Amino acid sequence: MSFHERVILDGVTLRINAGDKIALLGPSGEGKSTLLRVLMGLVEPLSGSVIINDMPLRSILNEWRGISFMLSQRSHLFRRSIRENLLMAKEDATEGDIEYALKFVGMWERVLQWGGIDKVAYEDFQPSGGEKSRLLLARGVLRNPQVLILDEPLEGVDKESEKEVVDRIKAFAKDKTLIVVSHRLSILAMADIFATLENGKITKVGKLEEHEKDSLLKKYISAEKQMTEKFWR
Repeated sequence: MSFHERVILDGVTLRINAGDKIALLGPSGEGKSTLLRVLMGLVEPLSGSVIINDMPLRSILNEWRGISFMLSQRSHLFRRSIRENLLMAKEDATEGDIEYALKFVGMWERVLQWGGIDKVAYEDFQPSGGEKSRLLLARGVLRNPQVLILDEPLEGVDKESEKEVVDRIKAFAKDKTLIVVSHRLSILAMADIFATLENGKITKVGKLEEHEKDSLLKKYISAEKQMTEKFWR
């Protein structure tokens, strides 16, 4: 796949089995988010194909989007009520479904404080980064997909809120196939399998212990540790 004559993804082959928890890692601009967009059918590859259960993605796109959910840094709340924002994930959701979803993500009481699910978003209340992420996650809870895709889902979430948001996501993803792109270790820790993407190619796929000491994954973990270890002396 190329963009403005620059090759972004080149000969990428990646197999993901049902129930896998996999993280994609790589330097910024290496095509991780693009790969997720290809997987969701939002971007058409110039060559090759995405196969879901032995079927080309294009032939089952509507069904695929019905069983998958993507929580992305690009996801946002619209200038509509919370009810309308959540119903985008499941049009026939009942009042009870919406209450369950908001309680699951820990936002029910907060929404009541704002005036309820029919309050207009962004005009009568201003959610924090953590609150916004949990409201967006509530969409996923309503959809209850088989496949959960996370693309930097903690964008704008402060460190104080991070643990609660991560705990909610982990509980939700427990019985699902999970595909993750993130620079935060708290999100990457949800994965059991790690695929590194360098120069537009998948260079390594395996569990943590299968990545060599000088691998991109181990270097990333080491760098994070070095950046914070002074606070633990």
